[in-house]
Amino acid sequence: MQPDFSVMSPRELRAYLLQHRNDTDAIHTRMQQILSDPNAISYSAEDIDRFDEIYEEHRKRKEIEKNSSEPEQN
Repeated sequence: MQPDFSVMSPRELRAYLLQHRNDTDAIHTRMQQILSDPNAISYSAEDIDRFDEIYEEHRKRKEIEKNSSEPEQN
């Protein structure tokens, strides 16, 4: 029996795909998740010249997300 991919979070589905790389239904569901993400950022081939800058922006965004999801310590 196949899992219900529509109820999996992106993280759960990614983990599933790492174990089941040939599951086309799971791949299609993950692609739909990616394409429907309003926060997704796409880049063009010309952006390769800005790779260091783009990577740093991504790293900072992830750090902010991580810090905002951690509970405050008193």
